[in-house]
Amino acid sequence: MTSDAAQLIVPDKQLARLDYPKIVVPELQGRLFFFDEANVSWCPDTGRIYRVVGEQAKIDSPGKNKTKYILGSLEYPTGEGLYEIYPHKTNEEVQAHWQHLLDMYPHDFLFVVRDNASSHVTPDLDDFLMDKEDRLCLVPMPTYSPHLNLIERLWKYMRDNVTRNFFHLTFQELCEALVDWLQTVPFERFMSLMGVPQKS
Repeated sequence: MTSDAAQLIVPDKQLARLDYPKIVVPELQGRLFFFDEANVSWCPDTGRIYRVVGEQAKIDSPGKNKTKYILGSLEYPTGEGLYEIYPHKTNEEVQAHWQHLLDMYPHDFLFVVRDNASSHVTPDLDDFLMDKEDRLCLVPMPTYSPHLNLIERLWKYMRDNVTRNFFHLTFQELCEALVDWLQTVPFERFMSLMGVPQKS
């Protein structure tokens, strides 16, 4: 090492006095989650559907719509996750969901990838995040890049299989169908959605 390079080394006592950002070095096992929410509307989504040539496809509708929101955290690469239905998608629900995720893994450090939605980045979450900084780190995604959030693939697959072109008689039936579907999606499908190669 040259004398010039040696001059760049800062002794620990001096380093402690410098105003550097705090760097969190977790001592726990880390887990990586992709987080986002999706609308759950009683009025069914419409999309491509098989139909008789020359006839219009008709899908029942409740007339008056109701909407709730499913908040989800999908773990990479295990495919495990937490999915909850809330009446709103404000920062209070986001905080509650993240707290439940921490409760699921009390001995792990969680990295949660999230987009820049206002309820995800509001200063109202600062106190919660500072209180949990020893176990939770949010990983921001670039703006307008939903293709980078793996859970978006799950939402699309969910709509294709549960809500698109199909009407549930009650909103509760719709919510129950979503929960049942999430519990029965084959593990191999989760792996495929996340791009994790399957062992042969």
